[in-house]
Amino acid sequence: MNKLKFINTIQYSLQLITALLLLYFTINSDTPERVVIPILLICVWTLGFTQRRITRRRVNRLRKNDSKDVLHEG
Repeated sequence: MNKLKFINTIQYSLQLITALLLLYFTINSDTPERVVIPILLICVWTLGFTQRRITRRRVNRLRKNDSKDVLHEG
């Protein structure tokens, strides 16, 4: 597994656990209406993780195409 991919996965997992704990403690607190904050955090982190995966796949695809294209100038 690529080191960067491994770091991203660990980072996302820790952030997800943190948001889930925050969600749990918010639900059990005196102000459950603040439950929106951890839900938004989970959504934002999931979108960021997905964006990194898509970007990484596009970069890898471009690298493969550039190595096959001998006449490519640039």
